[in-house]
Amino acid sequence: MLLTQSCSAPKKSNISKAGLWRAGVATCSVLINVYTSIVAARALGPQAFGTYQLVYWLATVTVPIIGVGTSTLASRRITHIQKRESARTIAGIFYFLWYLQCRSILRYCTMYLLLAFPLSWIFTICTPSLVMMTALSTIPLLLSSVVGITLRSMRRSDLLAALQIFGALSTLGLTIVATQIEGKLISIFLLASALAGTLTLSIAAILVIQLLPMREAHPPGPFLRERLLESPRHSHILFMWDAIVWQRSELLLLAYWRDPAELAFYALSSLICNGLMRLVPNLLYNWVLPLLRSYSRQKRYLNAYDAFITTSCYAIFLAVPICMLAMVLCPPVINYCLGAAYLPLVKPLRIMLIATV
Repeated sequence: MLLTQSCSAPKKSNISKAGLWRAGVATCSVLINVYTSIVAARALGPQAFGTYQLVYWLATVTVPIIGVGTSTLASRRITHIQKRESARTIAGIFYFLWYLQCRSILRYCTMYLLLAFPLSWIFTICTPSLVMMTALSTIPLLLSSVVGITLRSMRRSDLLAALQIFGALSTLGLTIVATQIEGKLISIFLLASALAGTLTLSIAAILVIQLLPMREAHPPGPFLRERLLESPRHSHILFMWDAIVWQRSELLLLAYWRDPAELAFYALSSLICNGLMRLVPNLLYNWVLPLLRSYSRQKRYLNAYDAFITTSCYAIFLAVPICMLAMVLCPPVINYCLGAAYLPLVKPLRIMLIATV
């Protein structure tokens, strides 16, 4: 019995340290991205920031369906397949996916070249040059998905975390530099984002090349290629539902009928609430539940439904005070961080915070 206790204690400690590491990396990345958004919003103002949010959404909404492994489900499936292969085969799969992603980029660029003028006719705040520039700034995101899948299949989450922090810091640094440049700030910010993404992608690709035997890469066979390329059924229907429910497709209606400033207020409210929706599970699974398990007797759940109800109650008890605190403090925080021009953001933010709970 003493031997069992002595063996189980380090295991719990390692799990908590891994959870704290994941939580710390995720929290740092979120905070850096939030500060980057604050810098961009203050420099652009409500009108221009609304335009920036719309063109960025238009450029990224089609990425999960056009790219290879860019959706969450496809990325997990390909990672699961790659984990079972040898290093030489993983290198061959990396070459194969990179080639497919380059073809997807050609289709992506062609599509947005054709859509640039129709989108500018529908949404007067979008110019064709802005749409095309935003599409070009999204290209590193497509190639980064291939590198991310490869690193996850090699179980190098430490490198992924370091790249995530580096990408966030480089975006922040280039955004701050962009605020000092005179000209069209939206285009300059898009260029800064593209440069940061390209720099992070270059470092990630160098790491993959150093870790894998690229000169001895074994190309995937026909059956392995078929497994890598097979998609979930009704992927287009799932993409449409995902775009409507989770990808903020209501921005299209707001951009067509409302002022760009109102679009900016709604987009910022949505970004803040989405951040809270990610923060609560992160705190719950990496901080609250491990502390409860270490300082109290571990509860045995009767079934999966009992575990779901208990965890949901913990999440609600954690989300309610956080959202109430955000509702109370949002006016002075918005005034301090974004300026008085963004104070109309308070009303939609409070409504969304209620809906978030």
